[in-house]
Amino acid sequence: MERLLFRNMRPFYGWLLIFAWFAVLAFSTLISIREGLAVHPFRALIILFFWGLGGWLAIHAFNRPIVSVWQRDPHDWLVKRRWLWTYDEQHVDPDRLAAPIIEEGDDGEGGRQYRCLLSMPGGAVSFSEHVKQEKAALSRDRMAFLIRRARTEAPRSTIRPAG
Repeated sequence: MERLLFRNMRPFYGWLLIFAWFAVLAFSTLISIREGLAVHPFRALIILFFWGLGGWLAIHAFNRPIVSVWQRDPHDWLVKRRWLWTYDEQHVDPDRLAAPIIEEGDDGEGGRQYRCLLSMPGGAVSFSEHVKQEKAALSRDRMAFLIRRARTEAPRSTIRPAG
């Protein structure tokens, strides 16, 4: 039985913002072309600036994956990282996971952003992101609890049966 433990959907909202950005920009570009860009050459520069800015924002938005952490059984967790065109899956044993940590960073608008990171053999993944430190601490503590519970739920036997 698979059970979803965490899903970080924040990158998906950035993807939606980029799609909306380009939809509005394409509409504005078509209207400007219809009205004649030769009449307003400065408008063409503004439109080109927003296309370039949108491309830069899209590169950064589409490089962030949606992360899902699934529990397949007590000793097999599946971490899925999904980008717009591809995905990556990694099976991990919670016995080998370190305690999750919180990374504090800038959100780009002068505020703080807190990312909960899970250190795995292939690198750290952000399983939860928050604007408030208290919510990030709750997510970190919940993941730490799930790791501890998986370790005690079905401990691996170190004694081999005689036979």
